[in-house]
Amino acid sequence: MQPREEKELVEACIRNDRLAQRELYDRYARLMMAVCLRYIGDEVSAQDVLQEAFIKVFAALPTFAGSGSLEGWIRRIVVNTALETLRKSDVMRDTAGIEDAEMAVSTEAGVMERLSAEDLMGMIAALPAGFRTVFNMYAIEGYSHKEIADILGISEGTSRSQYNRARNLIQRKIQEMQ
Repeated sequence: MQPREEKELVEACIRNDRLAQRELYDRYARLMMAVCLRYIGDEVSAQDVLQEAFIKVFAALPTFAGSGSLEGWIRRIVVNTALETLRKSDVMRDTAGIEDAEMAVSTEAGVMERLSAEDLMGMIAALPAGFRTVFNMYAIEGYSHKEIADILGISEGTSRSQYNRARNLIQRKIQEMQ
C-alpha cells in the first residue's frame, strides 16, 4: 500500500481509521522519539512522553489547520508534552542565576570535524535535566530566553545561565576528545 498524502492521512485519522492512525504514528514516531530523548534523557521515560504526546496529537488532529507542516505541528505537541513532564518533576528548582554563569570555552576546528551527530546528541542527553531542557529549547527548537523563562517559570537570566552552562559542559566534553 502506498503512503497517503498528508491531508488524506489527517482526514482518515480524524475519522478514527486505525490503519491511518498507525501510518501517522509510524511516519513520525522515530523523529519524535529523538525529540523526546533530547528533553527527557532516558529511553523509558522518553517513550512514555512519546505515547502521551501521540494521544494528544490524535485528540487535537481536528484542530490542525493544514497551513504549516504536519511534522512541525506534531513536534510542537511533543516538545510541549516533554516540557510538561519536566515541569511536573521540577527540573529547574536547582538552577542558578546568570551571576553564576561560567565563561565559554573555545574548541578547535579539528575536533568538530570528527564529532558525529550521535556524539553530540549523547553529550546533550548527558547534561543535567535543567541544562538539557534550556539547551534544547534555545539551541535546537529556537525559543527565545524570554519564551523559555515564561514556559518554565524561571527568569530570563536563569535561562541564559542554564544555556551557557550547558554549552560550556558540551564544549569541555568536545575538548576532552582532542
